[in-house]
Amino acid sequence: MTSLLRYQFINYLRTYKYVPPFSIFILCLVVNYTFVPNPILDSYSFTAIILFLLMGWFTVTLFHAEDEEQKVITTLHAKSRTQYNLGIFIICGLIGFGLSCVSVIYPTLIGAFGEEPRFIHQLLGFLSHFSLAVLAIALSAIFTRELVKNKQNTWWGVLSILLFSIVIATLTEAILQIKGLIWLLPPVRLSLEMMGSEDSIKTIPTIFYWQFAWIFLYSTFVIMLFFLLSNRKRK
Repeated sequence: MTSLLRYQFINYLRTYKYVPPFSIFILCLVVNYTFVPNPILDSYSFTAIILFLLMGWFTVTLFHAEDEEQKVITTLHAKSRTQYNLGIFIICGLIGFGLSCVSVIYPTLIGAFGEEPRFIHQLLGFLSHFSLAVLAIALSAIFTRELVKNKQNTWWGVLSILLFSIVIATLTEAILQIKGLIWLLPPVRLSLEMMGSEDSIKTIPTIFYWQFAWIFLYSTFVIMLFFLLSNRKRK
């Protein structure tokens, strides 16, 4: 598995397809903290949404890093398409983890906030970024060429589902009136609600951990759906 991950990551670096989303990420990060001081949690919430959108870009380009012929050869070496796709998911997760750390550490290092961030701020910031990054990976994977033949539909699908997830996060009251619907929709709203807390927060409420857990669990369900549909498509 380690050899597969190394190959997939090096191959992705050689494509340079990561350059546009990574450049936009750095640009947004720098611009967001150009003027100081900034509120802590609100700033983290903004960059978490940016990362959520950009992880869709990273995910699609990772899944499409190889042409179909090369992918067949790599899959044979990986011994199964499940192993091949699992490797890509792991690399996507590592990218999301790394960018989440950068999003939290960078503003702290340059003193971009009105007060020194405490550990509680940084923990909430990291969980917000990483949970949304994982959610974006899961949602975007459903529209990759593993399941969608038309490349144009892939990009429209990814863009639509990510933007839809953000839009419905602002319609919580209307959604809550439809019983059970809230559990089916991507839980972006949970992250936004938690990051809407005051910077003066002293402890992390227990409910916050459960809400972050639900975002990760929801993402896991979607990834499992991806593997289920992918396996059915091959039969």
